[in-house]
This record gives sequence, C-alpha cells and structure tokens, in this order.
Amino acid sequence: MTLIRVFISIPIPDTSPLEGVLRDLETVKGVKVSPRTQLHVTLRFIGDVDDRKVPRIVKAVEDAVEGMGQFTISLKGAGTFPPRGNPRVVWVGLKPEGLLKGLSERISANLRDVNIRFDEKPFKGHVTIGRCNGPVDLSGFLERHGGETFLEFECSEVMIMKSILDRSGATHVSIGRVEIG
Repeated sequence: MTLIRVFISIPIPDTSPLEGVLRDLETVKGVKVSPRTQLHVTLRFIGDVDDRKVPRIVKAVEDAVEGMGQFTISLKGAGTFPPRGNPRVVWVGLKPEGLLKGLSERISANLRDVNIRFDEKPFKGHVTIGRCNGPVDLSGFLERHGGETFLEFECSEVMIMKSILDRSGATHVSIGRVEIG
C-alpha cells in the first residue's frame, strides 16, 4: 500500500488569458502566485488515500458525469479567502457555480458510496491564483479585477490528480481522466 495525495479537478486548457491578472498579482508584496501549469478548478479534495483505491475514485467520477454534456465555464472576478481580514488565498471566480456545485456534490456522494474519505468542506467555485504570506494589501488589485471577465472554456473532462509535495511546492500529476459528453 502506498498513500498518495489526491484531488479531483477540471483543467483550464489555456491559461494565457489569465496572464494579465497573474502579472498584476506578482507585483503585490507578500503574495506567491500559483504556477500557470497548476491552475485548475478543484471539484473535491480527497487527501491521502491508498493508491489501490484510485480505480474506485475514477468510477465515482465517471458515474457523476454520466449523461452530462460538455458545458462552458467562465472565469470572472477576483476575490480572497477569507473575504474580510487577512487574506490567505487569492482567487478567480467561476460560472456556472450551481452546475459545478452539483457535479461536486454528485462526486462526493459517489465517493461516500465506495468508502473513500475526503475533505467535506462545501464546494466554493474558484481557481486559486495566489497564496498570501502574512498581512497583504490587495485593495487595488481587487478594485482592478473584481468584475473582470478573464476567459471562457468548454469543459470536456474531469481529472483525478496526484499532488506530490516537496520543499519547492506541489507537483500535480494526472492519474485518471474522465471525459464529459
């Protein structure tokens, strides 16, 4: 048995339309901008799991997307978690949040059915674009990008990803892919 750190996500096929907001965020002192290659929509974070359970995770996702057609995701607006006080995460928002929340909930129910434990935090549609190190002033950044539409893309797949942590950060590796539609 080998434990691996797993999450379920939707990849962003072309992150180049986010370059402007990411470059602007890089100018904010105390923020570490997410690597462009790791930008994604997290549908469900599972955490450490026995690698032999990956086929069950893939099946849970397959069952969740069954009968679902491809759909358009819009990345719009910027904000922080928490929304008040000292931010820890800087994000770009998503639409259609209701559809994505429903997909996340179906995946969660299917994971429960096959006894896969996961992080039970409610789904909040976003793409993490940065992490804050201590108090950070993001007021100007949020004024500039709070209502901006960055990009739209067709969602055609859900990925099961392994996250490998080391001193330089996380590396994400695909361990499963489920097509939509």
